[in-house]
Amino acid sequence: MSDTTATMGTAQTTKMPGILGGAMIIAGTSIGAGMFALPVLSAGMWFGVSIAMLLFCAFCAYSSGLYLAESGMNYRDGANYTTVAEDTLGPMGKLIATGTVAFVSFILCYAYISGGSSVVAQTAANVGVELSHSAAAIIFAVVFSSIVLAGSRMVDRVSTIMLGGMVITFFGSAGMMTGSVSSANLLPMIPLAESSSYIWIAIPMLVTSFGFHGTVLSLVKHYQRNISRVRQALLLGSVVTLLVYVVWQLIIMGNVPREQFSDIIAQGGNVATLITAVGQSTDVSGVESALMVFGNLALASSFVGVSLGLLDLVKDTLKLDDSLKGTIKAGAITFLPPAILGAIAPHGFITAIGFAALAASVFVLVLPPLMAKVLRQRGQSQEFQARGGMLRINLVLGFGVLAVLVEIAHLAGMLPEFG
Repeated sequence: MSDTTATMGTAQTTKMPGILGGAMIIAGTSIGAGMFALPVLSAGMWFGVSIAMLLFCAFCAYSSGLYLAESGMNYRDGANYTTVAEDTLGPMGKLIATGTVAFVSFILCYAYISGGSSVVAQTAANVGVELSHSAAAIIFAVVFSSIVLAGSRMVDRVSTIMLGGMVITFFGSAGMMTGSVSSANLLPMIPLAESSSYIWIAIPMLVTSFGFHGTVLSLVKHYQRNISRVRQALLLGSVVTLLVYVVWQLIIMGNVPREQFSDIIAQGGNVATLITAVGQSTDVSGVESALMVFGNLALASSFVGVSLGLLDLVKDTLKLDDSLKGTIKAGAITFLPPAILGAIAPHGFITAIGFAALAASVFVLVLPPLMAKVLRQRGQSQEFQARGGMLRINLVLGFGVLAVLVEIAHLAGMLPEFG
């Protein structure tokens, strides 16, 4: 009887986590405030071509997630991205991995402050309070950086509440707007040559929209190195993310005419500008308010998530402890630069997302296949290898390099821009 009890206790302690939980980690990491940039940067190629590109980007991101999981299987539990990068690609690989994560985190903090300033200012205006975008940026930064500085437990509680609100407002908005989707708006007669010329500018952002790769090695540990479960969680999470983006593109592009995006882009493509355009393009009451709440929650939850990771990175890099003095120093380094930039340039949401996409493309699509490639050449990765051989690895790697190059060309003003 005691043997049976012991066996039952062992079975309970080694029970494998469910697939859905891991999939939600993947989807939750990917989906955030950046989705407001999707229809803006996809306006040139529009709905049909953007969905095709989303499908291909989802495939490449899922594949690179598998390559990262494959690489992680060769290391101890808890080994992080930079550890694998250093061992496979040397000191330069570690520098690039750490640098891209830090750069993306800093620039996204600014992007979310910029986007948050527009939504806060618009929300204040709706209740009769005039607020400059610079003042709104400072308010957004102070309020939500305070939550992060209060500690991970506070972030956990607040994020849970915000995530629940996001789910309710997103599906509520989608439900209200689906009935007003116009096929004329969604599928206008656009020459393929014209729409395809705008693909390049959107590629890096589409890639970044599936940027869950910072969590992959944690999933390997989470599932106790059961690669089958890791693969299923990656696949389900990628599919959920893709479906949310398709619905988002459908309701936005089905309600806002393509030509109206020229004005949205001219005004900086900020979140409130897009939401206002949606409200003006549909007769459904309550849509603009619901989207404004969703926008506030999406920007806030994305900001606290990214900045918490950045705060920990700063502490680790500078060897600062969790004391009040150490936290204040790390907080100043983490929050002051993006907050000041947000106050000086509050309309830089789309531009900042573009810079983030440049570095994120390296993190998402270039390094994982390179690391897997090195390990296979060493004769490692015997426990698991993603299907597709070197053809699939080179396809993902090549697309990652393309994403980096086209974003560099975009930032240099060498690519056609819609509007």
